[in-house]
Amino acid sequence: MKRKWTEEEIWKWYREHEWISGFNFVPSTSTGGILWLLQDFDHRNAFNEAAKEIALAASLKLNSVRVFLPFHLWKVQHDTFMRNLEEFISLLDLYDMTIMPVLFNDCTVAKVYYKEPILGPQPEPEAGFFGGSSQNSFDVDTQSGESVGYSITDDQEMEPVIEEYVRELAKVYGQDDRIIIWNIWNELGNSGRDARSMPMAEKIIGWLREEDVKQPLTIEMWGAQTDGKNYYQWLHHPMFYGDVDRLNIELSDIVTFHFYGDYTHARQLIAFLRQFNRPLINTEWMHRPFGSLIQTHLPLWKKEKIGSYFFGLVNGKTQFHIVWDFIKDYSGIDTTLWMHDLYHADFTPYDTEELEILKEYNEDKVIWTK
Repeated sequence: MKRKWTEEEIWKWYREHEWISGFNFVPSTSTGGILWLLQDFDHRNAFNEAAKEIALAASLKLNSVRVFLPFHLWKVQHDTFMRNLEEFISLLDLYDMTIMPVLFNDCTVAKVYYKEPILGPQPEPEAGFFGGSSQNSFDVDTQSGESVGYSITDDQEMEPVIEEYVRELAKVYGQDDRIIIWNIWNELGNSGRDARSMPMAEKIIGWLREEDVKQPLTIEMWGAQTDGKNYYQWLHHPMFYGDVDRLNIELSDIVTFHFYGDYTHARQLIAFLRQFNRPLINTEWMHRPFGSLIQTHLPLWKKEKIGSYFFGLVNGKTQFHIVWDFIKDYSGIDTTLWMHDLYHADFTPYDTEELEILKEYNEDKVIWTK
C-alpha cells in the first residue's frame, strides 16, 4: 500500500485473518536476543535450539511471533543475516506461524553505556537482572527521564544505511504472506527519548509505502510519559499523556498497543482505543506481578477480537522472570512472581493452568461470523 490504509481497508484485511494469538520470541539460550540465532557463529546449534522452542509454541497452537530484528547484524554480516532470517521464517511457516518484524527500538541505554552488540559466543547473564545485564534500559534513571537512551538511528550519517536496510527487507518480504505486519519502532519515546525517533520512523514508513508493501504498518501505543507520571500510574489510568502515543497511532494502519496492567484497566484502555475505529492488537502483555495474566487477559483479548502477543516463552539466559529494575521497589507488588515466560529452561511449565488456557482458547481461532 502506497498510502495509509483506510478504515474500511484495514477492517477488511483484519477480518480475512484468523484471530492472531502469538508471542514475543527471544531465544532462551542467549543474552543477545535473536542475534544469537541469525549470526554466523555456531548458527546450526543456535537454530536447533530455537527450533525446539518454536515447536513448543506450536504445541500451544500459537500462530504468530513478534521478533526484534538486529539491524547491526545486517550491517556487519549481511548475507548471513538474510540467509538465516529466511531459514527462520521458513521454520515458522512449517508450523503455520507468521512473523511481525520489529525494525527499531527505543528501549535503549544512555550513550555512555552503549556498546555494539556482541558477535560470536554470547556473554553469560549477570544474575538478578531482566535481560541478563545490569546495563539495561529499565533502570530508574532511564525510566524516570533523568537519563536519555541512545539509538544509532540518531546519527545522521546512518540514514542512507537505514534506508538501504528497510528497502531491501521491503523488496524481499513486502509481498510475502509470512510477514503479517511491519512493526516500525518498538515503544517509540521510551528511555526518555520522547519524539527523537519520530522523524526517522516517518521516513521508514515512507520508504515502505514507496516500496508498496502489502502488509499493514504500525507503531504501538505503550504509555509514553511527558508529565512526570510514572509507568505504574499510567497502568491505572491509561490514556494519552503526551503527543508521542497519539502520533504513533496516527502514523499506523492498524492500532497496536502494549499493556501490562490488570484486567479492569485493560478494559478501560480497550474502551479508550475504540475511538480510532481500527482493529486492535496487543503486541506486549503478561506481567504476573502487575496482574496481567494468561487466565484473565487471553479470554478478554479473544472476546474483544483483539490480537495477542504475550511476552516471552522459555526462561533462560534472558532472565525475563525477573522484574524490571525500576519497579523492584514499588510497594504492593509481589516481585517473587515470574514477570514473563511460560516455561523453565528444561521446558517444564511455570504454571500448568496457563498452558491449559492457551490451548483451550487457541483451539478455534474463528472470531468472525459469516
